Amino acid sequence: MSKAAKKQEKGKQPGKEKAAGNERAEALAMEDPARIVERLRPLKALTVYSVAQALGIKGSAANSLLRRLVESGVAIKVGGYSGHYVYALKEGSSTQS
Repeated sequence: MSKAAKKQEKGKQPGKEKAAGNERAEALAMEDPARIVERLRPLKALTVYSVAQALGIKGSAANSLLRRLVESGVAIKVGGYSGHYVYALKEGSSTQS
């Protein structure tokens, strides 16, 4: 029995989770950057995992979001190593875009 057949047997449809993740990432890209920052403000440290969990997106989308926040000057890299970085929001920062 193939993996796809086993998933259908369990009631899951292959690819359904992927489509939902893409929709959330697209909705996040269209959302106001200031609202995203406000949703992240309660977090003490920003990691790819914590941002993904807080916003309900995939890790790759969270990683690109964190990089955009650093480039725009809203967040700074405060630690980490080997691709597993820790970020923090700058005090009193908000996005003007």
